[in-house]
Amino acid sequence: MWSTDNAFALVVEDNPETRQWLTTCVKTAFSELSVVEAGTLAQAMEKIPLYELSMALVDLGLPDGSGLDVIRTLQNEQPDCYVVVATIYDDDRNLFTALKAGARGYILKDQDRDRIVSYLQGIRKDQPPLSPASSQRLINHFNNKGNARREVRLTPREEEVLCLIAKGYSVDEAADLLSLSADTVKGYVKSVYAKLGVSNRSEVTLEAIRLGIIETE
Repeated sequence: MWSTDNAFALVVEDNPETRQWLTTCVKTAFSELSVVEAGTLAQAMEKIPLYELSMALVDLGLPDGSGLDVIRTLQNEQPDCYVVVATIYDDDRNLFTALKAGARGYILKDQDRDRIVSYLQGIRKDQPPLSPASSQRLINHFNNKGNARREVRLTPREEEVLCLIAKGYSVDEAADLLSLSADTVKGYVKSVYAKLGVSNRSEVTLEAIRLGIIETE
């Protein structure tokens, strides 16, 4: 699947015992990979430029920041690196945020070694490593987004504004694209935030994904 010459995997996990356990899982699944370890966000950021990484196993909760920053950095600097989240967080917010950031797998660390190894080995068969709980959340997301969209009751114009804002456009940029005034778009944004019960762009982006108004790449 990847070259055996200078093939590296990065394991990012703050707990030393868990980090060693995850390293063993990676080595068992892919004996051709040399594993580089990091226990903090800072250590991970220092190591990323030093290696051409084939894959990375990343914890989200780090003592000095979020594993999401590791994922985003890898997505920007080493887009061919196959990133898998290994976490204790079993919820929609972390799952979809990680996938949006560039993760291609999401597994829970409370499973046994053989199960983790099996998930990782599935990469060879183009099977994304997803724990059953994560797979079910994805299925529920796509099955339920139509109902959720109807329950929120956004107007077509509000959906257009939400789509643009969630994709990173500023109010002024959205106004230009929709041929509206900035004040009018601000009004729509305020209405959308109120209907969705969110308070910032990050939250509104997650809601746009949940509702199926934008998709994760």
